Amino acid sequence: MTSQQPSSVSDPGADSVSDVPAADGDALLRLRRVVDALRLHCPWTRRLTHENLVEYLVEESYETLEEIESGRVDESLRRELGDVLFQIVLHARLAEERGSFDLDGVAEAITAKLVRRSPHVFTPEGRLAVDEHADLESIQQAWARIKAEEKAGESGGAPPRGAVADRADAAEPAEPEEAEEPGEAAALAAVVDSLPSHLPALARAAKTVDRIARDGAAPADEPARPDASSPLGAADEDALGELLFTVVHEARRRDQDPERALRRHLTSLAQGRVGPRMSHHQQ
Repeated sequence: MTSQQPSSVSDPGADSVSDVPAADGDALLRLRRVVDALRLHCPWTRRLTHENLVEYLVEESYETLEEIESGRVDESLRRELGDVLFQIVLHARLAEERGSFDLDGVAEAITAKLVRRSPHVFTPEGRLAVDEHADLESIQQAWARIKAEEKAGESGGAPPRGAVADRADAAEPAEPEEAEEPGEAAALAAVVDSLPSHLPALARAAKTVDRIARDGAAPADEPARPDASSPLGAADEDALGELLFTVVHEARRRDQDPERALRRHLTSLAQGRVGPRMSHHQQ
């Protein structure tokens, strides 16, 4: 299948990058023109699609994360954020070529979302109207409520993302799991399903725990937290890393896939099913 020849759609002068000097205060316009020129004249960039750009977006995101966690938050972070921005501009350019949306549309969407989800700062029309009495709890509750309303409006009755496991998981049906109280199961499923299904399982599990705590969706009989001296406790993140590595090592020794196992459990939660309690394994 031959790829469509990109057209110059961003600006009549997009064929002349030098028309926008780097020092004129519009570096984003210059970047867009560079990307336009690459799509027109670079055979490698011309063949790119949303699908084969995925690995680069993931890679650049993790490289940015590495700079932040290493404390290199000045020049190194500036460069890595530029790499992420390039991915965003390129994806927007691909969409623009097929007549879908452009970079301005991306900016407009996030701007509207931030205004809509921040009623403690903006009116619905986007005018500044700061609520000086808003606290963190009310802000988080409002954000979660508005986000849930948006998701309900977008889904239109569609099944939740977690309702269908990936192919590898579907090939290995899970054992029957003990039932949860209907209200608790639905609340827990809603929390899990609100997270991107393509997050790495461990990151998705951590965000699930955070949102359960924030939204109060934890089951009433949640197991007691282990202290640092218990087999499941860790005094600090170094010890936690060692513990997690030990779990992964033991799983591989038993020919088990820890990422898939955790992903399947999260899928069960999103479907309103809950696996065996941690407390069962601590006895």
